[in-house]
Amino acid sequence: MGYAFLPIYNLTKRIIELLQVEKEDLVVDLCCGGPSSQVTLEEVRLRNQTIAVSPFGERLARLLITSGVRMVQMSDLTFGRFPMRYEKVLLHDGFSQFKSRPHDLLAPLFSRLQSAARFLVVDSAPSPDAPLFADGLRRWERQHCCPEAIAGLMREAGFFAQVEVVKCARRVPAADCYAWVESRDWPILEAFSGGELRRGVTELRDRYGSQQMVEFTSCFDLVLGVKPGVLGRLTSLDA
Repeated sequence: MGYAFLPIYNLTKRIIELLQVEKEDLVVDLCCGGPSSQVTLEEVRLRNQTIAVSPFGERLARLLITSGVRMVQMSDLTFGRFPMRYEKVLLHDGFSQFKSRPHDLLAPLFSRLQSAARFLVVDSAPSPDAPLFADGLRRWERQHCCPEAIAGLMREAGFFAQVEVVKCARRVPAADCYAWVESRDWPILEAFSGGELRRGVTELRDRYGSQQMVEFTSCFDLVLGVKPGVLGRLTSLDA
């Protein structure tokens, strides 16, 4: 299991708190930009699970389900097609979805939510001590979307919004760090060539030397939007 997908208790706990998930609640895992999930209205009503459209979404959903959360995954197209009103929606690894079409995504989403509904965007964020070679970390920092900008777009769409960062201290075998780079488990590495990755692994081996274990911090940006309603006040954003 790769870096981005390891079970991280603090992250899943905070997602549940921010969405205010209770025992019988259904959380929609919104998968934007991918192929439409094969889900029917009846399946949603029965709270069945569907196949994830990305490894990150699948494994994050698995962690949440293990914590007792009822999940259904669907594409943004499927989400907008059903004559339903939703209360709790999660967009995983989703900041990049806002770059090209933020209003096309947020306006229909806002209209499909019930009053006081909660919409949470979760994305991994770079940290200075991440076990990445220098070029990979610099590219991640350049391409990373500012969570405050996402919150601004949410407010323009009508949400109350807040930003949080969840940090998780990690201690893993150095060999795992090299494997993550070699297999492109970090999403930012998809655009690097095989030669660049090999040089990156060499850089990491030089950095860590004879260390058997590597300590670093995993960071995750969370942007919560609350639709105005009975509970839709700024004071209601605190879990």
